[in-house]
Amino acid sequence: MRLLLAGLLLVGCGSDGTGQPPLTHDTSLKCPAPAGLPFELDSFGFQNGQNATLVTNDPRDKDAAADTLGNPGGLVANVFLADADGPAMTPVTYQGLKARTTPTGGLFSTALPGENVSLWSYDGSAWDMKGRGKTDAMGAYALAETNFVAENNHALYSVLEADGSCAEHFNLLLPPGSKVVVTDIDGTLTTDDNQSLMQIPDANYVPLMMGSANTMLQAWDAKHYPIIYLTARPHVLRVESRVWLRDLMFPTGPLVTAADVEDANVYKTLWLKRMVEQFGWQVVAAYGNALTDIQAYQNVGIPKNVTFIVGPNAGMMGTQPIDNMDFAAHTASFVATQPDNGN
Repeated sequence: MRLLLAGLLLVGCGSDGTGQPPLTHDTSLKCPAPAGLPFELDSFGFQNGQNATLVTNDPRDKDAAADTLGNPGGLVANVFLADADGPAMTPVTYQGLKARTTPTGGLFSTALPGENVSLWSYDGSAWDMKGRGKTDAMGAYALAETNFVAENNHALYSVLEADGSCAEHFNLLLPPGSKVVVTDIDGTLTTDDNQSLMQIPDANYVPLMMGSANTMLQAWDAKHYPIIYLTARPHVLRVESRVWLRDLMFPTGPLVTAADVEDANVYKTLWLKRMVEQFGWQVVAAYGNALTDIQAYQNVGIPKNVTFIVGPNAGMMGTQPIDNMDFAAHTASFVATQPDNGN
């Protein structure tokens, strides 16, 4: 699909509003490459001819759209916040990157500078553009003055007007005292830590899922507990992570990724402190597989009786073991017994 779109652009689609993708009646977009759009863009076609060539030669989407966590009207932090900085009382900024790479270059990306980006939201009855800007020399965009705060876990789509591709932004803004569930991904929701490595040279590889991992989190979601995906995966793997979570029917939730390959204990502790100490949230269940997960959860005082570890380290350091590499029994014996959130 990406090659087809790029080919069409090269043979005559300009930035004058012609050659739009086919209009659909969709109320959501299947990013990164929807077959059509349910709205017309203000422009279509690449502003920068070099970008059209890049997309033809390097068709793998590496867009990164930041999610935002924090308190309503209070401290907020998006996942691109530098480690040395803290949450601040600033407007929600829809920040991201438009980039591409080769089919096998999953850890690399080449920016798409000078391209129009618009933000779109469906309100239940109609689509509305919430903001518009242009990527900078690094392919980045940051739209801070939209005056729009998307509802929790309601997708706000950043659309690259050049070809109609997209990426999802999500917010999770909760008052202090709110209860949340936090989970690692690799080796916790996937069968082992190597599953993400398989995606790096092959964008079509589907990581194997830990037994009943999606139904376990669906059970929490049904009880209205927000799910936060806290992973040491770098930002450059946001597309692959989002697609996998969506396609395997995991609940929607903010995806917290790292700026680079970082010490997992340090990085996760940093974000957990933001959630627990600065936003004032209560983690009612924390899931992981690695000793670094156990240490990070311990560092912010998450009780061991709600720290659940799967895999070879199950039960280590006083944590609760998930036996047999499967969450089915845990879902029935623990999750199903928890009260609905708010009760």
